[in-house]
Amino acid sequence: MFRKALIIAGFLACACFAVAANAQEAQNNTALYWSPVTLEYPCASFTIEDAKDINYSIYDQLGAQSVHVSVITAQLYLNNAPYRMAGIPITFSSDNDSVAYLEPDNRTRPSDASGQAKILLIAHNRTGLVNITAESEIIYGHKLSDTCTVRVVGWGTVSGIVTDQNRNGVPDATVTLWLWNGTANTKMLAAHDNPQLSNDGRTAAIGMYTFVYVPAGSYNVTAEKDGHRYYRLLDMYEQSGTITANVAIPDYVYVSPATLTPTPVATPAASSSASTPVPVSTPALPALFALGAIGAAALMKRRL
Repeated sequence: MFRKALIIAGFLACACFAVAANAQEAQNNTALYWSPVTLEYPCASFTIEDAKDINYSIYDQLGAQSVHVSVITAQLYLNNAPYRMAGIPITFSSDNDSVAYLEPDNRTRPSDASGQAKILLIAHNRTGLVNITAESEIIYGHKLSDTCTVRVVGWGTVSGIVTDQNRNGVPDATVTLWLWNGTANTKMLAAHDNPQLSNDGRTAAIGMYTFVYVPAGSYNVTAEKDGHRYYRLLDMYEQSGTITANVAIPDYVYVSPATLTPTPVATPAASSSASTPVPVSTPALPALFALGAIGAAALMKRRL
């Protein structure tokens, strides 16, 4: 009873989803976004991040590379500070399912011990804005809510092969994807697979690399091996698809390490001088009996 009274009193006083009063101007350069789904404005009430350990096979009907899953987190606030109270129902809703939609089952989530509730946002590979609203009814007729704007910038895959001046694939080259402003690299795209090593031939073609879920924008792909480096510029303004960006390092020749061939061990041949058992002939039994009979007859004659 005391807990219930505390919740009601606290929220009637000034509980709310905090709206950032000093919201900065919208970031209109989508190339600066490292994720294809981001918040349009900084907001204390909401955060968004790429979902981890997602089984994308459940979205096969949409196309495995045509969706991206993010986590939307809403934070309860009291007196402009996080309100850490568990068990408060928070209901999520959105207004543009053609661009991104909230997971359909159970959009009302209880807050955890930190006063937060989370829900998945499934974005199609389309560009656009989605307004996400979190709402909580503390007592009947008294609803608290806040809304954030999510921007979906679209994405694609950047893939290619790193080669040397002889067009041979180069394994284990460091491949980095940089944001490009038209004259220079601005910063490295912040993605879990950036930078990466070109394939060594065990799982794909030698020298191959692949970056997935690359947001729309201009990029510079650099490849470096043993101090030799080269680049490839590209524009990712398409809503979907794969861009091929092969990088040939013009002043580098990859020398494959020598492979030691094991020397077979000769097995000694059997000696020809080895003794071979000689079978011993055994006289036939009838001959023995005949010889015995002759001997016996001679003995009898001698006695007579």
